[in-house]
Amino acid sequence: FGWSRAGTATIVSVSGIIYGISAPIAGTLFDRFGPRKTFPVAALLIGIGALGTSQAQEIWQFYLFFGVIVALGLALIGFSPIVALASNWFVKWRATAVGLSTAGIQGAILLAPLVQLLISNLGWRNAFLVLAGIVPASIVPLSQLLRNRPQDMRLTLDGLDGDQDKEATALNREDSLIIDKEWATTDWTLSRALRTYRFWAIFGIMLGLSTAFNILFTHQVAFMVDIGFTATFAASLFVIFAVMSMIGRFGGLLSDRLGRELTYTIGSLGIVLSILMLILAKDTSDAWMLYVYVICFGLFAGSNAPTYAAATADLFHGRHFGSILGSADTGWGIGATLGPWLGGYIFDTTGSYTTAFIAAIIAISFAGASFWVASPGRVRRVAGRVR
Repeated sequence: FGWSRAGTATIVSVSGIIYGISAPIAGTLFDRFGPRKTFPVAALLIGIGALGTSQAQEIWQFYLFFGVIVALGLALIGFSPIVALASNWFVKWRATAVGLSTAGIQGAILLAPLVQLLISNLGWRNAFLVLAGIVPASIVPLSQLLRNRPQDMRLTLDGLDGDQDKEATALNREDSLIIDKEWATTDWTLSRALRTYRFWAIFGIMLGLSTAFNILFTHQVAFMVDIGFTATFAASLFVIFAVMSMIGRFGGLLSDRLGRELTYTIGSLGIVLSILMLILAKDTSDAWMLYVYVICFGLFAGSNAPTYAAATADLFHGRHFGSILGSADTGWGIGATLGPWLGGYIFDTTGSYTTAFIAAIIAISFAGASFWVASPGRVRRVAGRVR
């Protein structure tokens, strides 16, 4: 369309705004209706948005169908609802469960070559038409297999049979993890959570991560093309990232053994080092640096995701956890709005992505500091730390 890079990224920014606004509502709806009702609605919204995008002729139509309607659907079935669902079922190995259940989100990136194949053979409009059919056709029936809480299947936390002895065992196990009993036994509502510094620390984690990730995801392909790589090569790295991120989700197991703060700090340092490799790449002779970047970035980002999600559940899990997590997820929406625009603005101003990627490092560091402020380890110990 002949837009500037900052202007092109604005569509993604609009999507981030809508996601951020709707995430608290999506969490509240999940708490009330569960996945069997909210996930089909999400799938239909994504399908309608993809259908409308396929027929768009004017720029405002892209904003409406892709930037608004698809974003609403993603909020209803995105990271926060899935984390809330997994957290309802598991305590002892919460981060492990969250990591495995959210691995599919990154796995979707593996479909990128298929989408590119559809675009190459059918054109982007027909590719969106195909997606408009596939998403509802797959998600709607699968969502009916889900249950919101173990009690719905006469089970207890961690999948134990729902008899009284095993229920008591589950409760005793949960009690053994608690350090700050007053905090852990509070019936957390959204209004109560909003009045705590720990909620805003979680918000800061999501804001920092999202800003950094969206700077990178939106602009790394253009950066690689600028230094001599083909767009196909640059796009193929997303597949490597997705695979490594899925593997990294097993970092949830590490989080359940070593503790949230230590695991998250290791992951943050790994992400920073990977971004430095991206910055150091100058031409096609540095392809190995890009492979190191995408492998390490995928592994450590994948590890951190279940860690901060489980930390949020450690702090605020309860009947209203979906609305609390969804509200904190507004930080992710703000970052998704800020990151693409900021990266494009810095490039348009300086003619280089170096400063933009340094800004991503600063955002990652901010998220890491926020994690220590949240200090989930002062409320609950992880299963691996129980003697």
